[in-house]
Amino acid sequence: MSIRLGYFYPNARSVHALSGAIAARNGDIGDLETHVAMARAAEEVGFDYLFMMDAWAPFGPESTAGEVMNPMLLAPILAAAMFSATRRIRFITTIHTSWFHPLQIARIGAALDTLSGGRWGMNVVSGDGFASKIEGAPPNALDHDARYGRAAETVEILTQAWSTGRVDFAGEHFTIRGEITGPGTVQQPRPYLVGAGASSAGIGFSGRYADLVFIPGRTPLADCRRRLDAIRATASAHGRPAGSVAMQMHASVIVRETAAEAEAKSQRLEEAVDLAIVAEYLNSVRGSISTYDDIYAQMGDLEMRKIGAVSGARRLHGDAEQVADEIGDLATTYGCDGIAVTLPVWSPEEIRRFGALLLPALAARGLWSHPRTRGWAW
Repeated sequence: MSIRLGYFYPNARSVHALSGAIAARNGDIGDLETHVAMARAAEEVGFDYLFMMDAWAPFGPESTAGEVMNPMLLAPILAAAMFSATRRIRFITTIHTSWFHPLQIARIGAALDTLSGGRWGMNVVSGDGFASKIEGAPPNALDHDARYGRAAETVEILTQAWSTGRVDFAGEHFTIRGEITGPGTVQQPRPYLVGAGASSAGIGFSGRYADLVFIPGRTPLADCRRRLDAIRATASAHGRPAGSVAMQMHASVIVRETAAEAEAKSQRLEEAVDLAIVAEYLNSVRGSISTYDDIYAQMGDLEMRKIGAVSGARRLHGDAEQVADEIGDLATTYGCDGIAVTLPVWSPEEIRRFGALLLPALAARGLWSHPRTRGWAW
């Protein structure tokens, strides 16, 4: 086996570590050369894809002042800017189906897939990306399940548009007929799709459409297995091979030469966390993303600094052997096909450190091989 490694890409200053001090140390988010260097380093060490979140409003005034989330570059545009700087690595960008009409997504996605040579995938998010914080933003009056219904109709429309160039669809949310301009997609009948829902509606959507399911790092083992079993059963019920739905776990990784160095780095990170920003983060994700709501509701004492240091990810901080063992457990016990890796303090040098220290340990366990030897694929 070879577990897939996605780099959960920092399209904001410090969204993966809720700290103004860390944000100030990270790179210039508005400098294209910063992103070119990051993407090239990720491709060089052997990440399979860059995974980009997105949001339409910051968590709140504290996160704005601390610059952890604001500014945030629009994920599809940032990905397009890095296509020509890379040759093999793939890109998964978040698109909120509540914000975009399906025909807009069809044109945007076809352009991204074509210009990348088939290296683009879409993380389908049915929520509003915190848009409820913006007065006068496009209304999102649909309830939770109806938003997934809209997302499902969107995917049906996209598949028609991308595979045939025409749409003939009548549903509850959209009725569209006609030919759409622009290219088709290199990937047929549609580009790679990611889902993340934990509710019945979200599980139903992922089972029908998702190629990859994103699982928050704090998800308990029993919940993880139950969700994945339900998604794959839904896939089978819709005529899809159950194994066609892969699972990706979100993990914050700090790897150093020794466990003591890694622990010291992790401790400094926790000490730098801004508790006021963590509070805004928790209020935002619990109010907008039900995937996280159940996890945090069960925690009791929220352990604010630990949460802020990893922003909801699973904590994998240690030397190469320790982190490789934990990833091995995620692969064998949890059934993970991939890891969405966040590096709390990000730079090309940190990416290369990850590659030099951890990837040989994963390879020695038979958990990973460089995509240039096995072929670049999702």
